[in-house]
Amino acid sequence: MSDIDLFVVRADCESLPPAQLEFEGERVDVEYLDLDRLRGDVQESTVFRVTNTDFSQTARFSRNRLDVLTRFLLGEVVVDDGELAALRRRLTESMPDFRRLLITRHAIDAHNLTEDICGAILNGDAPATRYLSQELLHRATEAYLCMRGDLYVNTKWIWARWRRSASDLLKAAATEVIDHSYAAEGDVVRRNRFLAQDLLVMAATGLEYEPVLGADPEHHTRRTDVCVIPMKGDGVLIESIRGESVLLSWQGALLWGISHGRPREEAVRLMGGVLASKGLQVGEDEIAAYHASLVDVGVIGLP
Repeated sequence: MSDIDLFVVRADCESLPPAQLEFEGERVDVEYLDLDRLRGDVQESTVFRVTNTDFSQTARFSRNRLDVLTRFLLGEVVVDDGELAALRRRLTESMPDFRRLLITRHAIDAHNLTEDICGAILNGDAPATRYLSQELLHRATEAYLCMRGDLYVNTKWIWARWRRSASDLLKAAATEVIDHSYAAEGDVVRRNRFLAQDLLVMAATGLEYEPVLGADPEHHTRRTDVCVIPMKGDGVLIESIRGESVLLSWQGALLWGISHGRPREEAVRLMGGVLASKGLQVGEDEIAAYHASLVDVGVIGLP
């Protein structure tokens, strides 16, 4: 049932409006892209440079702008004088940075949705709170799927993409929660928010673990008003809607995510196993000491 999207890249076409054609019984949506703008966007997106003091790169790249670049990357070049192939080759060769930019865009959108959720809760607007928690889960899932190599920028096929691209571990651990993420009963908003945090941690670190979505009151827990944003290098920003933030290494962010809903000993063992799955051998004593340091400064905490 899908239509055909055709992008015409040419000089000086900013004023040309989109068009719709019919070709052999198929609808064709035609959009025009300015060549200079495409060159600039490719150049700007191939070196990831977001830091906790400089978000100008994500300010430049809206969701729609990154959608166009992703379509350019994944689409077929039909007619070319050689420049489009060169631009796409540059984008492909810079995939780790481009993917991290995409993940960060989704993470910032998730942060904004977290603010909206807190506002809806303060207003006592339960339907809006549920809807916004679903949107938050969509954005976090997009970030996770980017980490898995599925770069499409749109939520309309999000759960079809989940079925094709999520790991077996995550499908087994989270699909039931996802299937009930639109329900009106129970503590669905809280579960959606916690799962979104876990998916953002996995997207930022590139490593996966089984999330705990209902925490024992005696175990460590995360705050629901906190979001996870990848930074330049291996840094990960953990930031609340009130502006409280801490910049962690990717190992610290991973341990922060894993520790939710688990006693210290279990979190330490799981952290060691997740690291070992990627060939990183770290002793449990070292992990336990790191865990204790994060508890001491309040990054990992009890309710």
